[in-house]
Amino acid sequence: VLDARCEQGRVATELVDRDAAEATAYTRTASPGAAIEELREWVPLAVVTAGAHGAYAADAATGETAQVACVPVEVLDPTGAGDVFLAGLMAGELAGWSLIHRLRFATLCAALSVRGFGGALASPGWIDIAQWWPAAKSDAGFARDYEFLDDVLPTKYQRPVSRAVATLGFATPIPRPLRDEPR
Repeated sequence: VLDARCEQGRVATELVDRDAAEATAYTRTASPGAAIEELREWVPLAVVTAGAHGAYAADAATGETAQVACVPVEVLDPTGAGDVFLAGLMAGELAGWSLIHRLRFATLCAALSVRGFGGALASPGWIDIAQWWPAAKSDAGFARDYEFLDDVLPTKYQRPVSRAVATLGFATPIPRPLRDEPR
């Protein structure tokens, strides 16, 4: 929950972001879509993430609702994917994008982040998205759903971002010291 503040003894919230299990339990509904219908009555922007099943959102200000599929990737480390999702959602919000584009961009950013190890170290930047886009365009569905990227990706050369390498994901077992065992 972001931007919570107290108004007349009640908590007012600008955004509710829950995963599917939390959202359905909290709203006592059977599905993420039903949970969004409940949450949209309570907050200006409600978002339910459903992992490999995508994400759902409702924007009270515009009346928009959206459901998007996940971007299929090989998952190496999901650490920080929720934070990256929210960062992508907020970037789209600040840019004034439609709800469907905000949700698609957030889902894309989260998907790209789980391909590497290390949470923040794997968070995608514009160059990572720009590198993903040409190959993704060859799929008609991606070409249609993510065509808005053509208008937002940098057109000038982007210098690759230097990142530290997460070493925990590549750790080898620590050798145990040799002990003399009784004969």
